[in-house]
Amino acid sequence: MLQVSQTKSEFLVDSLIEILNDEWKVLAIENGHTTYTQLEVEVGRKYIKLWSYLVSKSDRIPGRSVFMFVENVTGNCYKPAGVKGPAKGVRYNIEELLENPYICDQYGSFLYVR
Repeated sequence: MLQVSQTKSEFLVDSLIEILNDEWKVLAIENGHTTYTQLEVEVGRKYIKLWSYLVSKSDRIPGRSVFMFVENVTGNCYKPAGVKGPAKGVRYNIEELLENPYICDQYGSFLYVR
């Protein structure tokens, strides 16, 4: 019997990260940039934390910053208030971002309230 080890939110986050990492790498290559942003995931008890880091000429540059928090149960997305937790107020749902990945930019500006 197949045992599922990922929640729905974890699966959707992994799918979004794959799309964005591919898109941002292609954009950098097409624009002649040697450095580009990539995302990685860290699953916690309550939140899935997305980290961003820079890659230059296929080598990872030391350092990373929190890109976004995703609530594990609901899939709600939050802007980070710091490394440990999100800011108040839901900004998006992970399903909405996966349906429209062009909303996401490398800098996280889409998470700010307008």
